[in-house]
Amino acid sequence: MIEITLLLKEKSEEPLYFQIYQHIKKDIIRGKLKAKTRLPSIRALSSHLHISRNTVESAYHRLIDEGYVQSRPRSGYM
Repeated sequence: MIEITLLLKEKSEEPLYFQIYQHIKKDIIRGKLKAKTRLPSIRALSSHLHISRNTVESAYHRLIDEGYVQSRPRSGYM
């Protein structure tokens, strides 16, 4: 599992979930996140960033919808 640290701009026009989504997507495209790298759980990342689990879940679902991340039951997000 990796640590994801990013600066969220609460006063940005972009919602927080979209900022998270963009950050992870860019890291995947740039090769910073390798294939099959396990992402932090929704609970762990939301706690780390001090935001709602729903916000992180929305970001992860968008990544899944676009094919950047896979969800595996009982294994997390990769």
